[in-house]
Amino acid sequence: MSSQTPQISVLIPCRNEAKHIEQCLANIYGFEPPPEGFEVIVIDGMSNDGTRDILSRLQKRYPNLIVLDNVRRTVPYGMNIGMQHAKGEYIVRADVRCIHPRSYLCDLLELSKRTGADNVGGVLVPVSGETYVQKSIALAYKSRIAMGGALRDRGDFVGETDTVYGGCFKRQRLLEIGMYDEEMVRNQDDELSFRLRERGGKIIQDGRIKVRYWPRRFYWQLFKQFLQYGYWKIPVIKKHPQQASPRHFLPAGLVLGLTALAVASFADWRSLLGLAIYSGSYLFSVGLESFRLLRKGPLWLWPGVLASIILIHISFGIGFIVSLICRCVKIKPKYFETLSR
Repeated sequence: MSSQTPQISVLIPCRNEAKHIEQCLANIYGFEPPPEGFEVIVIDGMSNDGTRDILSRLQKRYPNLIVLDNVRRTVPYGMNIGMQHAKGEYIVRADVRCIHPRSYLCDLLELSKRTGADNVGGVLVPVSGETYVQKSIALAYKSRIAMGGALRDRGDFVGETDTVYGGCFKRQRLLEIGMYDEEMVRNQDDELSFRLRERGGKIIQDGRIKVRYWPRRFYWQLFKQFLQYGYWKIPVIKKHPQQASPRHFLPAGLVLGLTALAVASFADWRSLLGLAIYSGSYLFSVGLESFRLLRKGPLWLWPGVLASIILIHISFGIGFIVSLICRCVKIKPKYFETLSR
């Protein structure tokens, strides 16, 4: 990398990533450098699993690696700290559990200059993983009814969109709009993207820029992940009501419907029949979608894919409902106010 002021600052927020941080930095330092070079800043959320010791060792291998403390242990706070220390004209966010293509920075820089967009990025492509659960979750992520939105892999789509993975921002533009909202423990990218577009900015996605992503290894981790996504969707919608979409409310409707019919069935057998029809219709639809995803894959993954989609819906819905209740009674559960790892 060049010794002059770097053109791009790569920011990596992390916490307790001892198993992945070394591979992540090897991937990033293997990038094809842009003309004026790049710098790497890791913002560590006070890790207690040995991540910090590994980072100290890696600083000897990568002398220009910068490591900062994230005392609040949240991504938006960490990103803002990183931006305040960054020297690059462009800010690129990278995640520890992702594998980026070697030309990643150059591709993003070229796309930004060609389109004049304030934020550009690619898409996440889940890696099938090593375990049955990871393989199942990776397939579930490819379903529109499981994920939806602009982060899904839409082939070689190139064009304007709502949000992108990670992002390559013009640093000055981020400073102008106020950087990340530090109250958003989750969904901070959605909120920032909406604020950027609201102020006349443009976000461009290039589906040819594919970033591989390792799904969670266990179902309880998937549940916790989407529980937080659901919980933090409410603050985003409250701040930007225009961003609300029917797909944000459907999981909560599913959970409320199942719960109401289950409770009512204790008093009226007809409610039990309604519960059977309601849940049966849902399982049939999700089961068909799971089979569709496996039309070119191993059928033995079908139960796992089915379970993954159901967990995504139920956990997001529960988080969404809990968030509504908490905001009505004005409490902030500590469980939802910290990182998921």
